[in-house]
Amino acid sequence: MNDSIYMQKCFDLALKGKGTASPNPLVGSVIVKEGQIISEGFHLRPGLAHAELDAIQNAKESIKGATLYCNLEPCCHTNKRTPPCAQRIIKEGFSKVVISNLDPNQEVAGKGVKLLQEAGIEVIVGVEKEKGLEINEIFFHHIINQRPFVHLKMAQTLDGKLATKTMDSKWITNDESRLHVHQQRLGYDAILVGANTLKKDNPSLTIRIPGQDELPLKRIILSTKGDLPFEAKVFNDQFKELTTVILPKSLEGNHPFKTIYCELLENGEFNLRELLSLLYNELSITSLYVEGGQRVHTSFIHQQLYDRISVYIAPKILGEGYNTIGDLGHELMQNALTYVDKKWKQFGDDIMFTARRL
Repeated sequence: MNDSIYMQKCFDLALKGKGTASPNPLVGSVIVKEGQIISEGFHLRPGLAHAELDAIQNAKESIKGATLYCNLEPCCHTNKRTPPCAQRIIKEGFSKVVISNLDPNQEVAGKGVKLLQEAGIEVIVGVEKEKGLEINEIFFHHIINQRPFVHLKMAQTLDGKLATKTMDSKWITNDESRLHVHQQRLGYDAILVGANTLKKDNPSLTIRIPGQDELPLKRIILSTKGDLPFEAKVFNDQFKELTTVILPKSLEGNHPFKTIYCELLENGEFNLRELLSLLYNELSITSLYVEGGQRVHTSFIHQQLYDRISVYIAPKILGEGYNTIGDLGHELMQNALTYVDKKWKQFGDDIMFTARRL
């Protein structure tokens, strides 16, 4: 029972790195001796101490013989900017290490646990492992699949509309829902919208949370024509260097914005598999928050290249207007869309549905 309590503390600490730790995982650690927490730590950003080392350095008393808790297997390799944690844990004389999840990175993947056990340290693995997987779903996904974790976010009315027939979409959902969206953005490397959303809404595509609004967020704009408004906020604000426009290869040439070229499929959609590979390998994007609009969402669903979906539903009916999703075809809807970890949450009068796609 105490193992679960201490591991929950690790999760709480790990989340302090949300928005800064990427592409590294979210990791927290506590040191327990004689039933008391005597030190704690977390990983803030790449290049800084890992959670275990942070906890060791923060200790104000002897940690020899203590138990170390961490939500991810301690690293043991040297192919990184920080020293390995497993070897330091052995050196400090810990008697026991409790872990939530093994690290899927092939340079670790059980090797850290083995090293600790060979040194005579008792190791327990799997405490609150489902919660651990949830916290680091982005990290586990990109390490295993070598592409960004894709989260589709939609906001719509009860009758499935994202905007009026004049393309007015401000504001369908309420303030509480919009704040939650910004909290969601905080956990992602980049945000993606289509050209129509940029033209109609001129969005900032930033994180607007008090105290965290200076955190950088890469902005990705999909445009099949390249006819974008240069006066848009994303091309002129303090984060303008983080904006990248995705254009078809047929439009290769000189453009007044940072560009990446991607092929189009026969149906006119971007080849999203190629796009995700480009974002991962050229821009080091490990997670992508996709905010629309209709054509963009339809493309990701049609090509089955998304991992989580969140739909914010406002108690409003528009009648005529633009549907959130375009035509996907009966066969796809019947056979390809399977969701797990389904949850509902209420924000004022709005309701959010979120789930992970198998």
